[in-house]
Amino acid sequence: MADTERIPFEPADDLRAELDELRHSLLDELLPSVLFISWLLFAYIVVRQGLPGMNSLPSIILAAGVCVAYGLRKKHYGLACWAVLLSMMLAIDVTVAAHPMSLALAFGVVVIIAANALLGTWVALATTALLCGSSLFMQRAGIAATGQHALQSALLYSLTFGASWLAVHPQRTAIEWALSGWRYARSALVEAQERRAELYRVVRALEEATYRIERMNNALFVAQREAEEARVLKSRLAATVSHELRGPLNLIMGFSKLMALSPESYGEPLPRAYRADVYTVYQNSQHLVALVDDILDLSQIEAQQLPLVKDRIDLEEDVVKKTVSIVEPLAKRKGLYLREDLAGSLPWILADPVRLRQALLNLLTNALRFTERGGIVVRTALQGDYLQVSVQDTGPGIPPQEMPKLFREFHKVDVTATAEKAGSGLGLSISKQLIELHGGSIWAESREGVGTTFYFTVPLPGSHSVMVSNFKTRQAQHPGPQDSCLVVHDDAGVVRLLARYIEGYHVVGLPDEEQVLTLTEELHPRAIITTPERAERIYDSLRRTPFDVPVITCPMPRTNERYQLDGVLSYLVKPIAPEALAAVMRQVERDGETTVLLVDDDPDTVRLLERMLTAIPHSYTILKAYDGLQALEVMQEVVPHVVFMDLMMPGLDGRQAIIHMRAEERTREVPVVIISARDWIEDNAALGTPISIQRRKPLEMARGVKCLQSLLDVFSPHYLPDSGSPEWSAEASPGRWASGAPQPRPAPAPSVAG
Repeated sequence: MADTERIPFEPADDLRAELDELRHSLLDELLPSVLFISWLLFAYIVVRQGLPGMNSLPSIILAAGVCVAYGLRKKHYGLACWAVLLSMMLAIDVTVAAHPMSLALAFGVVVIIAANALLGTWVALATTALLCGSSLFMQRAGIAATGQHALQSALLYSLTFGASWLAVHPQRTAIEWALSGWRYARSALVEAQERRAELYRVVRALEEATYRIERMNNALFVAQREAEEARVLKSRLAATVSHELRGPLNLIMGFSKLMALSPESYGEPLPRAYRADVYTVYQNSQHLVALVDDILDLSQIEAQQLPLVKDRIDLEEDVVKKTVSIVEPLAKRKGLYLREDLAGSLPWILADPVRLRQALLNLLTNALRFTERGGIVVRTALQGDYLQVSVQDTGPGIPPQEMPKLFREFHKVDVTATAEKAGSGLGLSISKQLIELHGGSIWAESREGVGTTFYFTVPLPGSHSVMVSNFKTRQAQHPGPQDSCLVVHDDAGVVRLLARYIEGYHVVGLPDEEQVLTLTEELHPRAIITTPERAERIYDSLRRTPFDVPVITCPMPRTNERYQLDGVLSYLVKPIAPEALAAVMRQVERDGETTVLLVDDDPDTVRLLERMLTAIPHSYTILKAYDGLQALEVMQEVVPHVVFMDLMMPGLDGRQAIIHMRAEERTREVPVVIISARDWIEDNAALGTPISIQRRKPLEMARGVKCLQSLLDVFSPHYLPDSGSPEWSAEASPGRWASGAPQPRPAPAPSVAG
C-alpha cells in the first residue's frame, strides 16, 4: 500500500469489536493473577503472624473484587473491570492505613496500567485521579508517614499514566493498523473465495460445455456419416429407379405416342372417345420421362458428378438460337410469339453449351407453360465482365411471397391449378445450379398481371475465378479451392463417365488443349487428365507458366467408336424415340423387304418395337425372339438384315449372343442394334495403360509412397487366363498352363514420371 493511502486511526465497528475481544481476553487473564496474588499475600501473613487479622483484609478485599468481577464479566464487562480496579485500590489504601511506612502506594502503578489496558485512556486517567486523591487524603488525615511520601506517590501515578499513555498510543495505532490490514486481508480472502467459487462454477460450466460440444461433435460425425450414406443410397436409388422406370416408360410413351400421333399404323381408326385420353397418357408419360431426367441431373449435381465440358463458344449462336429453335414450334402451336433481341458481336466465352442450353430451355419451357397471351422475348447483352441472357414473358406474373422460394427444389408456384401447367418443381433449381457451376448467377423480376423476366449471367474468360470450393465434395481430405479436376478430351461422354467415378472433385472438361491455361488460371485444378497424344503439348504450355500442375495421362475410350468394338451398329437407350429408330433403320434398309430380328425378354417391348417399325413407311419382315438362345435358333434358319438385341436377358444374355453371332460365318456381318435402359459407356468403357504422371518437381518420399500404395490397393494381378480363353485347356492341371499354350505376359504397369 502506498504511503499516501493511510488507514484512518479511528477503527471501524468490526475493528472496535476486535479490540473489545482482546480486552475481554486480557480480563480473563488478569483475574486469576489478582486472585493468585491475594491468596499468596494471605498465605504470607498467616505464615508470618500465625493467625489472620487486620493484615489479612487486603487479601480478602482482592478476592472479593475478583469474585464480583468474575460474575459480571460476561454481561457487564465495564462493571467487572471497575470491580477489580476498585478492589485493588481499596486493598492498597487498607495496606497503607495499616502500615504507613510501607511502599504499598507504589502498587498503584499496576492499577493504572491495568485500567489503561482494560478500559482505555480515560478510565486510566480517572484511576490516576482516584489514586492521587486517596494519597493526598491520607496525607491530610495523617495516615501516611510524611507528606513528601504522598506527593511522591501522586507524582509517580501521574508519570505512570503519562508513560502508559505514550506507550499505549503507538501500540494501539499499530494494533489498529494490524487489525485493519487483517480486515482487508479477510475481505480479500472472502473475495478470493468468491472468485474461486465463480471460477469453479465457470470451470464446471466449461466442462459441461466441453462435454456437450463433444457430444455434438459425435452427433455431427454420426449425422455426417448417415448423411453420406443417405446421399450414396439416394444416388444409387435414383440411378436404380431411373433404370427400372425407363422400361415401363418406354412402353407407355411408345404405345401412347403411336396411338395418339400415328393411329393409321393399327389399320383401324381409334374411336373418338379414346383419343383425348390416349393423348393425355402420352403427355404425362413425356412428363414422367422429363422428371426422371431432372432427378438424375439433380442427384449428379448434389453428388458433384455433373461435369462441365467447356469449349470456346458463341453464346448467341451456340446457345440462344439453337434453344429458341427447339421451343419455337411449341410457341406457334400455342399461338404465342417468340422473338430474339440479340446484342450481336458478343465476345466468346468458355462454357458448356449443352448445360447452358439446358438451363435456357428450362426457362423457355417454363415461360411457355404459364403464358396464355402475348409471347416471349429472349435478349442478350454485355454487362461488364458478364454476358447476360434474359427471358421475358407476358404471363400472369409471380406473387411477391413466392419470389424467395422460386429456385427451391420441388417448389411449384401456385398460379394456376391446371395439370397442364404443373411441372416437377426442379427446372428452375437445376437451371440455377447449372449457371452457378459456370460462375454466373440467376434471378427473376416479376409483376403480377404483367409478366416475369428471368436473367442469368456467364462470366467472360479470366474475369472471375470460379469458386469450385463452394460446391460440396465427398472427401474431407481435399479442402480448399483446389478440389477441381480438368479433363482434356474431345468426347463429352467420357468426361461424364470420369465425373461419375472421380469422387471428391468437380470435373471440368475441355475438348482440346487450347484453353487449358485459361481454365488453369481460373480453377487452379489439382490435376489435369488427358490422353498421351495431348499430354506433351499441355505439359509444354504449362512450362511457360509458374504453375506446377500434375498431368495424368492414360488412353481413354471414345463413345463415338463404341459401336465398332463389338460390331454394334447403334445403341438405343430406353425410352426409344420413333425418330431414333427410323434413323437407324435408314442405315440398314434394303430394296424390297428388310428382315428384322427383335430380341428382348419383355414381350411388350418386342410388340412396341414391332408397332414402331410398322409405322415406318417401308416393308419389313419382323422376326421375334425372347432370349439369346432362341435368337440364335432363329438365325440358324433365317439370316436377318439387322438384329435389335437387349443386353439383360435370362439364360444367354445379349453379349453372349453377339459373341456367338460373330463366331458363326453366316451371322458374322449382321449388324446389331443394342437396346437397353443403361448407357453402353457405364459398363463397357475402360481406361488403357500405362497411366503416367508428369510434374516439374519430384515427389517427396512420403507422398510418393502414398501414390504407390494407392496403386497397389487398386491393381490386382492375374496369373490365369479367363475360363473362356482359347489358351486355357480344361484338361490341364489346376494352376498350370495347357501344353503348348503361350504363357501370358503381365500387363504393363502404370508409370509415374517425376
